Amino acid sequence: MPARAKKATAPELGRKGAYVMRNRMALLRSTQEVLAAKGQAATIEDIADHAQVAVSTVYKHFKDKDALIEATLMHGFSEWEQWAESFVKDSADPLEQLVFPMRLFVRVRDTHPHHAETIVNYFDVVAKLLPLAQAKMIAGITALAKAKVIVCEDPTAAARNMHAVMSFAVINQVNNPKATAEDADKTVRIALSMLGISEAKARKLTESKIPDLKA
Repeated sequence: MPARAKKATAPELGRKGAYVMRNRMALLRSTQEVLAAKGQAATIEDIADHAQVAVSTVYKHFKDKDALIEATLMHGFSEWEQWAESFVKDSADPLEQLVFPMRLFVRVRDTHPHHAETIVNYFDVVAKLLPLAQAKMIAGITALAKAKVIVCEDPTAAARNMHAVMSFAVINQVNNPKATAEDADKTVRIALSMLGISEAKARKLTESKIPDLKA
């Protein structure tokens, strides 16, 4: 009677899972670089070649190119969000917690250039992901309204409109070589006006010094 095969132990499964996750993350980073460089012309073959893996390896992680692009964008947003929030994690000012990440978002061209280029090159995909990307802002503005820090009758509509304004500001920052940091902050002030925040208050919130922005 043949001996039974030994079941994989928990540590073995853990190592395998970590290996798969590392490969997935490496593939997402490579995809971001290719999409930023080649835009809509990028192919699965381009991505596999850049990542130095077989095309079949890509399909082990993602069912098709669309799924890979969506995952790459979501990874980029998640990575950026964690980075941006690290600047305000110790702030006691709820408005600063909202506004400072907004200022960083419209500067994404300078801080996360591959992510910025991918946003612009695949804005049709970004549009499909907007409900997920807007969720945190909606929650933040709703909390500020409930705490009476701001006066906003419809936080959801305000957040969506603000997100749209800032998204197009990112497109302008990427595509327009003359776009400046002041242009970016002006966009944030326009967005803040949708929350009933005065121009004077908005200027105060957008004129604080920003530290080294390199991620």
